[in-house]
Amino acid sequence: MAYFMIFQNPNVDLAWYEPIWKKGQDQLKQIHPFSSFIENPFLMAHEMNNSINSHNIDGNMQGVYTFNKKWDVMFRSGISSRQDRIEQRRPFDTANFPLGYYKQQDVSFFESNTDAMLNFNDKLLPKLDFRASVGGNLMKRATKVNNSVARGLLLPGIYKLSNALTTAVAENELQERETNSVYGFLNFGWDDKVFLDVTGRNDWTSTLSKGNNSYFYPSVSTSYVLSELFELPKVISYAKLRLSWAQVGSDTDPYQTSKYYGTSLFPGSAEAPSVLHNTALKPENTNSWETGVNFSLFNNRINADVNLYNTKTTNQVLYVPLDITTGFSNAWINGGTIRNRGIEVMLSGKPIVSENFSWTSTVTWSKNQNTILELSNDIEGYQQILASSGVGAVSAIATKGGSTGDLWGFGLVRNEAGQVLFDAKTGLAVRPKEKVKIGNAHADWKGGFHNEFRYKNFTLSALIDGQYGGIVYSQSHHKMTEQGKLKHTLKGREEGGVIGEGVVQNADGSYSENTKRVPVNTWYSDYYRRANVETNSFDASYLKLREVRFEYRLPKSFIDRLKVSGASIAVYGRDLAMISDFPVFDPETAAFNGGTIMPGVEMGQMPSMRTFGLNLRLQL
Repeated sequence: MAYFMIFQNPNVDLAWYEPIWKKGQDQLKQIHPFSSFIENPFLMAHEMNNSINSHNIDGNMQGVYTFNKKWDVMFRSGISSRQDRIEQRRPFDTANFPLGYYKQQDVSFFESNTDAMLNFNDKLLPKLDFRASVGGNLMKRATKVNNSVARGLLLPGIYKLSNALTTAVAENELQERETNSVYGFLNFGWDDKVFLDVTGRNDWTSTLSKGNNSYFYPSVSTSYVLSELFELPKVISYAKLRLSWAQVGSDTDPYQTSKYYGTSLFPGSAEAPSVLHNTALKPENTNSWETGVNFSLFNNRINADVNLYNTKTTNQVLYVPLDITTGFSNAWINGGTIRNRGIEVMLSGKPIVSENFSWTSTVTWSKNQNTILELSNDIEGYQQILASSGVGAVSAIATKGGSTGDLWGFGLVRNEAGQVLFDAKTGLAVRPKEKVKIGNAHADWKGGFHNEFRYKNFTLSALIDGQYGGIVYSQSHHKMTEQGKLKHTLKGREEGGVIGEGVVQNADGSYSENTKRVPVNTWYSDYYRRANVETNSFDASYLKLREVRFEYRLPKSFIDRLKVSGASIAVYGRDLAMISDFPVFDPETAAFNGGTIMPGVEMGQMPSMRTFGLNLRLQL
């Protein structure tokens, strides 16, 4: 549908599309005047269906046996099962399936978890509480996908496998994985003022090769209630300091460490893999330090929380593109070392508190710095492509000292004074030979402002949030500019062309003002071409009215008759308004590169939706 909005001729009345099918050719020939490239929007909405019918079963059992006041043992087992029936229907006369298409997909997901944990709880000293636990977990997960595909239909509009034009093709996939774990906890508490927690866990996973499939990750955290340990000024109602260190390990998806052939449409044959496996794939590891303080002032009228963190991630499992001359299009690798460090701040206050009215205001602010300390050893070179939106377009490229959000691509060529260079003969911008860093997709900082007003049984709240900095590359902007559908393309239409703002280089090496006029269609298709990441990238800053909520708590006299402890009814709206210079719809966007999310890239974005709702809450 997004591509229809991009390619649709603006002077074509949408009502012309509404009958969907040409007269006398129902289910055979769609109506799409002046362009066979785009599908009829009513056809997409009503005939090109992707449906899902899902059934879920979740359950668990738990038993605890208490030996005495100090010792107990817990056994727990649970399952999660889901069965999905997914159907994909495509009628006749579509661009990809002129003779129709039908796909029936049955997805079965099953996961089981079984735990056993032995617990000890006692006081080592009159003021020293101690608790210890040791246990294990067995996790099994299986996902089975059965696809049946009819590429072409005998009769239009009949979506059954028996209506396949040729023999329906079956495609099957099974993924299984297991993780066995042992873990332990030590918890100390002194006089409810000082706390210390120590944990350790070791996982053995089936998704990694022997030698790399076992990984241990511990953690230590401590906190101190300063307001109980020291005599602080009376204005400080409460103060707590916390400090923690932790390691976290994780594996990857199954079947990435060995070579597997894929299924083929031809009976008795198989396809060579397009993804390069990695027999030496290691578990991902994140090492983090965190410290923070939260405190309250003036009898809890003012509350604040400040948190500082520093994390280093090594051996991140990445799915990266490869040059197809290698025989593979992608590969699984372990990343290098990535550091994230930053600050998170929360400040809340109650300017007005009375018997019938109160006002609570909360401000949040955060800033993160992402730095690549070391590149992966699995790929040679000083640059490593993490993701790409297409050949010649924007790429996320990792460099030592750079960031995982760095966006690279072709831009504009400038002279020493920063002036854009143009070709004296054509009047078009000079094209660079190499890709350069255009900007970073990550925001400089993010923040929010929440206000809540209570009057008797009524509550009105509003949340504003946003971010500053970062860029977004917009492929929609490129395409709609090329077609002259955006307001800025009015420039040059009355003058018979556009003169680029910049200079041309003279034979003696000096520069003079560019005066060459370029026809409008040539100018916009070249200056804003897909490969020019610089001219199609924009500031990602925004401010949003994220939510407004109005709630009424039902009076006690009414609640007593309902035999509940509380009840309320509320109306709300989310994503109601936005302020941003982003020229398409919403800078809070990302694109998919296969199964990988690529931040800072917009491709065929749909308008953001406002959400309105009614909420009824009962407390038993």
